[in-house]
Amino acid sequence: MGAARQTGHGDEMVPVPGFALADMAPFRGGRGALRLGLSALPERCWRETGAARAARAAAKAVIFDAAPESLVALPIADAAIAELAALVGAAAPTLRDAALATYEDLCLLLPQGGAHVLVAGAVAFPTDWQLEAKIGHPLAAIHAPIPTYADRLATGVDHVFRNLAPGRMLTRANWNILETDALRYLPAVPAMQRFGHVTAQNAGETLFVRVERQVLHRLPKSNAALFSIGVYVEPLAQLSPALARDLAAAVASLPDAEATRRGAPAYAMALAAYVRRLATL
Repeated sequence: MGAARQTGHGDEMVPVPGFALADMAPFRGGRGALRLGLSALPERCWRETGAARAARAAAKAVIFDAAPESLVALPIADAAIAELAALVGAAAPTLRDAALATYEDLCLLLPQGGAHVLVAGAVAFPTDWQLEAKIGHPLAAIHAPIPTYADRLATGVDHVFRNLAPGRMLTRANWNILETDALRYLPAVPAMQRFGHVTAQNAGETLFVRVERQVLHRLPKSNAALFSIGVYVEPLAQLSPALARDLAAAVASLPDAEATRRGAPAYAMALAAYVRRLATL
């Protein structure tokens, strides 16, 4: 899909994020701090339906067979899974079939005791998190490893989930810089050890920008919240010079604890030097 589109609501024109990394670019403007950044999304724009969908679904099938822990559901999720499968036109009312009908990874959360709990997930392409460790937990526990989540986002996220009504979709995007373009990202070494090979000279080819296009909406029959995650990865060299500058500024503005969690101190100087070199070309 190409550049961001617009949809009309009366006289108002609302930008609709596209399906290319440059369209989403949540680091645009040098924004590095973790934020909700939610916007409304028309239903017709919620998931990737182009040629990329089939290839991504085929990759999912391989992962589900090799890593069954990528596909987990609690019995309480049965009704929500059936509703999800019908929504996406799956071949059968199962979580696996629903996942294979979509480009995106899929998570289902149900309200329980005032919180939303993750009750099912088809997550072939995680960004450094294990589905098995999150299943059955509320949002606060799921996001506990993120240093700034509890203070900056937890209250807002819980409010959004509680007030999410059927018929309204919300979208946001997040970003990471990684040392690989692997879609399934479960590194075996700490973040600060992953970027030792990166230099100012090779950063364009050894650093990869990973963006998740996330969409949230309510399934009306089961009352489950559906959270979909579309993963897009490009080498740094594919970014325009302007976006590369914004990315470097976003990295520089990360809070210290979050920067360390992402391994940013290990590559930030090389990234900054790479961006300065772009300005001379």
